[in-house]
Amino acid sequence: MYEEMTFENIMDQMMDDMPDGLDTSEGSLIYHACAKCAARLEEVYIELSQVADNQYPDTADLDHLVRFGQEKGIYIEEATPAEFEGKFNVPVEIGAEFSGDDYDYIVTGIMDDTTNTYRLECEEAGSEPNAWTGELIAIDDIEGLETAELTKLLVEGKEEEDEESYRMRLLDSFEIKPFAGNRSYYIQEVGEIDDVGGVKVYRRTGCNISIVIISAAYEKPSEKLITDVQTKVDPIQNSGQGIGIAPIGHAVTVSGVEELQIDITANVEYDTGHTYEGLKTQIEEAVENYMLLLRKEWIDTDSIAVRRAGVENAIFDVEGIIDVAGITLNGQESNIMLDENVVPKKGEVVCS
Repeated sequence: MYEEMTFENIMDQMMDDMPDGLDTSEGSLIYHACAKCAARLEEVYIELSQVADNQYPDTADLDHLVRFGQEKGIYIEEATPAEFEGKFNVPVEIGAEFSGDDYDYIVTGIMDDTTNTYRLECEEAGSEPNAWTGELIAIDDIEGLETAELTKLLVEGKEEEDEESYRMRLLDSFEIKPFAGNRSYYIQEVGEIDDVGGVKVYRRTGCNISIVIISAAYEKPSEKLITDVQTKVDPIQNSGQGIGIAPIGHAVTVSGVEELQIDITANVEYDTGHTYEGLKTQIEEAVENYMLLLRKEWIDTDSIAVRRAGVENAIFDVEGIIDVAGITLNGQESNIMLDENVVPKKGEVVCS
């Protein structure tokens, strides 16, 4: 707004306003008398420009952006820790601590006590621990412990939301006007529940609402998560009474996406010095990344297509592979179009 109010332009205007006949050249008495004032005015215009920018969320600095967010109840999302599945050869106590790959993990819950499977949380928030699974070392002695392994990522850890992402989310809130009971309302409210990664809302008959969710790890949600969301939205025992998020009169049913296992075979030509056994882990990771990409698209599509070309490209990008052909998906040489609210899950991958 005040970009043109520089020292030079301010001085030019001041000198132009002087009466005729006065020496206004650089170095003159009048010039020097006005210079300090012009320099200070330039600073004032810079501050005025910042004030003007901070009146609007699309140009505000972070401090003022947060104030806009507070007015709408929208806050910067803090960093969250990753959660994992862990397996042990003996029972371990809730609160037991383990270390692995430069991070520490704490046991937070039991998943299956018959197989000594537990839920663990990384003690450091952020996304970096997401990529690692492997052998754990107990920080304190545990009697009989011989094997301890972090086997699966359950909930991705997230970094603190950056300024521009927060700005865009806040700006989007001005365009979406949630009203108690409309689609935007449910998407916003349910989407903010812990461990929910995406939401779809359907109106069935009358005031019967169906909500489908996917976990924050973009997988089929656990029964516990579905139950937790159901309780927060519309408790079954008080259905339609407005006890939860749902307004009075809305009977809401919460369910999760279903998964279809995709078994893959491929004819692969390996570069010199490489074999399937040596690249098996990298191939399976590449296929899983492709499946994850598709699962992340669930929120924006009616039906997910698992394409042979997508699998082929994923495998081909693995270093040490020079050609891929003959892709089959679940035994068929054709793409698979999944039903509504079904997401793909990597099955067996065999590359000959």
